Amino acid sequence: MKILKLKVNNFFLCKNDLNISFMPISKKTLEDKEYELLEIAPELYVYNSVAFIGKNASGKTTLLRLLNMVYEILSFFRIENFKYLISQTMTLELFFYHENKIYFYKTNILNQKGIIKFNEEEIYYRTYNKTALKNLFDLNLYTKMEISNLLPEDTSALFNVFKKVDSKILYYSSDDYNLEIYFNIYKLLGENKPIIIKDILQLFDEHITNIELTDNDFFKITYFDNSSETLTQKELNEKLSSGTEKGIALFVYIVYSLTHGIDLIVDEIETHFHKTLVNNIISLYKDKRINKYSATLIFSTHYPEILDLFNRSDNIYITKNNSQIYLENIYLDYNARSELLKSKRFYNNAFDTNVSYDNLMKFKEDLM
Repeated sequence: MKILKLKVNNFFLCKNDLNISFMPISKKTLEDKEYELLEIAPELYVYNSVAFIGKNASGKTTLLRLLNMVYEILSFFRIENFKYLISQTMTLELFFYHENKIYFYKTNILNQKGIIKFNEEEIYYRTYNKTALKNLFDLNLYTKMEISNLLPEDTSALFNVFKKVDSKILYYSSDDYNLEIYFNIYKLLGENKPIIIKDILQLFDEHITNIELTDNDFFKITYFDNSSETLTQKELNEKLSSGTEKGIALFVYIVYSLTHGIDLIVDEIETHFHKTLVNNIISLYKDKRINKYSATLIFSTHYPEILDLFNRSDNIYITKNNSQIYLENIYLDYNARSELLKSKRFYNNAFDTNVSYDNLMKFKEDLM
């Protein structure tokens, strides 16, 4: 399953008709097809990486939570984690690809005393083939699906499409670096787990070769000289730096995402990390030898230099907040030339993302 595009109205603090596309808007070069795009069906491409960048408090985290919520509906057919973001009737329109079909789903989502309900749901579908690309989103060419009326009000009719609960997303926020995340995913890494875990640990602490959970809920940590000690979770947290904890947890997520074709959302991808390491994370999703199962990395960042890793500009969204959160697309809204460094344009305030100079001067004067 891959999301192609979505539109929402009446979502928390956001302007209406908020659109996000995961499909290429500008032309597709051979180089883009090799390094920037994923071919999920013949000639049907989505991005392997999508970036959200903007000022502090411009809405980056809110928009990533919106995407996570949409994936939650697609995965579990319910909304549990983001009820507080729905205060009025929210409308969702969603195109996605699944098992050689394109689906269009629309619904009204209500929050009634903490219970999320799906009203006026409609699902349409069409079989995909290359000739459909020119009119891919023409609903006149879709067939309406018969959906069950027996589902509870808090369960989405998307159950009729997928039939079973199956997580399609991993979400990692900038403050999620506790080791419980690490062990929840650790158990799912399969037979290559010892090798992969050792590789991850060596990226962040060369003195450690393994950390494993013992039967009595203690942690056995093994060092490079083959010595070891058993620690409580509190003791282990105190021994490891926050950067090491966060790095371990994030890279375990990355491994699971890439080996299972599950999209990964990372809020503030650069927090605690060296820029080179962030560059390498993005490169993993661009490498088809590693990203064999078409996983997409969706992230927010404060590092404009990261944008220079993108040959394209239509997969970079700028978040703005002018009493309401809205999005601009570098390709659509700024006519960005590919030969110019995006980071240089960012620092030159070409995208209106700089901190206010007047506000900085006011702070300096008050401080004096």
